[in-house]
Amino acid sequence: MKTKQYCNPLDLNYEYRIYNYGEKPWPICLEAADPMMVVFEGEYYLFSSMTRGYWVSSDMADWQFIRCDESQLPTIYGYAPALMVMDGAMYFHQGEHDKRLYRNKTPKNPNTWELVTDQCYIGHDPFMYYDEIDDRVWASFGCGEGETESIKVVELDRHTLEPIGEVHECIRFDPWTRGWERWLDEHVEENYGFLEGSQILRHNNKWYLIYSGFTLHKCYCNGVFVSDNPTGPYEYAQNNPVSHKNTGFVGGAGHGCFFEDLHGNFWNVTCASVYVTHGFERRLNLFPAGFDEDGLLYANTVLGDYPITLPDGKRDHREVYTPYMLLSKNCEVTVSSEDKAPPENPLHGDGLTYTQVPESRYVHVPGYAVDEDIRTMWAAATRSPGEWIQLDLGRPCDVKAIQLNIYTYNLLTADPAEKYHEYVIAYSEDNMNWTAAIDNRGEKLFAPHALHETSFRARYIRVTFYHVAGNGFAAVSGLRVFGTDGACKPAAVQNVRATRPAEDTRNCKLVWDKAEGADGYVVRYGIAPDKLYNQYQVYGEQVEIRTLTKGISYYFRVDSFNGGGVTMGTVTDKM
Repeated sequence: MKTKQYCNPLDLNYEYRIYNYGEKPWPICLEAADPMMVVFEGEYYLFSSMTRGYWVSSDMADWQFIRCDESQLPTIYGYAPALMVMDGAMYFHQGEHDKRLYRNKTPKNPNTWELVTDQCYIGHDPFMYYDEIDDRVWASFGCGEGETESIKVVELDRHTLEPIGEVHECIRFDPWTRGWERWLDEHVEENYGFLEGSQILRHNNKWYLIYSGFTLHKCYCNGVFVSDNPTGPYEYAQNNPVSHKNTGFVGGAGHGCFFEDLHGNFWNVTCASVYVTHGFERRLNLFPAGFDEDGLLYANTVLGDYPITLPDGKRDHREVYTPYMLLSKNCEVTVSSEDKAPPENPLHGDGLTYTQVPESRYVHVPGYAVDEDIRTMWAAATRSPGEWIQLDLGRPCDVKAIQLNIYTYNLLTADPAEKYHEYVIAYSEDNMNWTAAIDNRGEKLFAPHALHETSFRARYIRVTFYHVAGNGFAAVSGLRVFGTDGACKPAAVQNVRATRPAEDTRNCKLVWDKAEGADGYVVRYGIAPDKLYNQYQVYGEQVEIRTLTKGISYYFRVDSFNGGGVTMGTVTDKM
């Protein structure tokens, strides 16, 4: 049986979101966030904010969407869903200040949701957890300004699922000590931000209380506190943040949940930030995760937006399971046309909220399709069939996978009948003789982040568009080619110099000598030489890490990578 793969952001049929408040509405965009995933009767169920329905999969690679509207589940369309499995049923509670809680013993049938109680007010961003050991139900919640909000825990009645007993305040923000709680992409904002997105769970008789620092940016991440009791007191885990990814093609590793798969492996499903059309323009990421031998919770985001091999059994998620390397970064690009006009969106206007890539709505040069940033894009000058984009990889390569990220741009309609993409992906070794590898014309699929597994040798890759969802312009935020280029792995990084200033030990600057043959580097760091659970992915010979916690010592290692693979560096002394 062939091993399956996926690639972040997850390729799902995300729903359109139209923001019509204010005098000047924003353009239409795709949105999904705050994901919850559970295993129910041998399958995976994935719920997300602002989605009329949910997905089900037997392997976490191929997802079937179950459409479910408000007539079937009245609270389905909202933010921060809570999900729990107990007594052979799935329980759903929508987290935006609603007291209704529903149950379904056959969730593949969206008509079988039933009301359990209309008196389950937990609070904003709730999470429900059934503890099988003690046969009790616990909930965590909290969402608000970090200066005043806290993460709280309360018990739910085992039968009525209504809150009982004392509400316990367990976690408060402290960005002045914890660098990773600062917000904006590089954790540069010296302010509280938001506290939200909690989860409570039990593992090996320890209780883990997870929470997110709200930013909507690429640095969106999770932290965790640990206790012997569900109500605390909780102790800060020294390896925080437990999930963090603010570099690479798509960033964001916050507000979601950790869950155990059918093989006993843990995963972390999270928000992925786009933030071009609107601050809530997001996707979903999925990262390998686990507990180490000392009970430390972690999520592995190293090369976390490269293809990831899914397991067929138990495995150590501290390893990196990407079978191919990226071949397309900053390669030569030619296109049929380039959109040089301001957004022309007759459907929903051209407003724009704040983004850290301000030109991304107005500059659409071809190189933005290969710059490894989901927030920038190439866009064609027309919505006519036949617009194309072509990559020159620079040398013949063995191409094993292509991820085509299609951006929603200049739509004419939100009609579901027009929500599909049709294109042909072709390849060539000489730019004259072409062979079609993918032709999805007639399938009418909406797959905005499709990962196509391939096996061919080519230097040139061309995508020709024949229909774009919503009759929009052809627009690509990432045409990403993976495989091997025949090159040797790069040399190991030498002469790493780390400086952690005494005046602010939340930060550490690392500089190193250029490694021969390296395309980029992964800077791994953690609280012990064998616990380097955090990482930055960079394309120069320096980086400033701004996610450290005062009073905690760290080790660092800089690995080099190119189209031939990854070369491990040497761990630095404790800093």
